Amino acid sequence: MINLLLPDDRKIVRAAYRHRLFVVGGLLTSGLTLIVLIIFSSFTFILSLRRDEVLGQTTLARQQFASDELDAAQKSINEINASLKTFEAPATNEAVTAVYKRLIDKRVPGIQLTHLQFLAEDGARVEIDGKSPTRDDLLAFLEALRIDSYFQSVESPVKNIIRDRNIDFHLTVMLSPIK
Repeated sequence: MINLLLPDDRKIVRAAYRHRLFVVGGLLTSGLTLIVLIIFSSFTFILSLRRDEVLGQTTLARQQFASDELDAAQKSINEINASLKTFEAPATNEAVTAVYKRLIDKRVPGIQLTHLQFLAEDGARVEIDGKSPTRDDLLAFLEALRIDSYFQSVESPVKNIIRDRNIDFHLTVMLSPIK
């Protein structure tokens, strides 16, 4: 149908068509650009909110990590201090080995001392674990410890003497203070 028009009119129609085509294309392009900008700005806004939240969580995690490290360090320090207290000199100014030797020398035949632990924090005391074949052997060992003036007191729970044979015992021996 356009071929039926005169060449000048044909140029005018084609120019009007191109003009409308560019206007419609421009409107579509600007509309799409506007939609993309709206979506981009909403994502930017959401990401900025999430960024603040993530930064807060990161800061909290760093503080928690530092707190956990401090707790672990404090636990290690406490363990080391407890270990060092074992090596402190007793209140009697004698070496721990001298205290242990005196306890071992007081043993009666048949008594086995399985564990000796020197504790200096509540005055000088020694925790003793051992085995006795009979109640009479254990009572003789207790009496030998109580008679010695080097030891202030000897504590033996009742459960130590309930059995008549093959006794596993636990004693607490307090050393006499320095004179």
